[in-house]
Parts: sequence; C-alpha cells; structure tokens
Amino acid sequence: MNSTQPRVEPYTTCQWIGPDSDYTCTCSKPVFKLSYCKDHVWQVYQEGSAMRKRKKDIRVANSVWDIESAFNEAVAELEAEGEI
Repeated sequence: MNSTQPRVEPYTTCQWIGPDSDYTCTCSKPVFKLSYCKDHVWQVYQEGSAMRKRKKDIRVANSVWDIESAFNEAVAELEAEGEI
C-alpha cells in the first residue's frame, strides 16, 4: 500500500439513503465488504434497475409531452375561433 494514500476503513454502518433522501438506514450491520446492510444491498445492486428507471422516466416524459401538445392544440383552436 502506498504510504501517501490514507487507509480506507470499511463502513461500520449501512450507507443506504432512501428515495428522495428522506430515509437513512441506521443499522450497524453492513454485509461483508459492502456499504449496505442485508435489507438494502439487494436494492442497490439489483440488476437492470437503473435502466428500468430510465425507461420509465422516458415514458412519463413522453406522456407529459403528449398532454402538453394536446393542450397547445386546444388553445390554438380556441384562439382561431376567437374565444380567447
């Protein structure tokens, strides 16, 4: 080990921070050589979870854009009829 680099100690508590940073795990039993307890390690290392969330975010954004487009069309139609 290089003497200029500080030694990194393993975590002694779970480092889980929940959705929207509103929950922090306070247990003191992390899984061996990992930063999370047995209750949260599966959520952190769940295969494909990041891609699944990204695809869901894209679907939600597309839905919002569709609604916005329909709203803008309705406004344009009302303006053409002289009601706005």
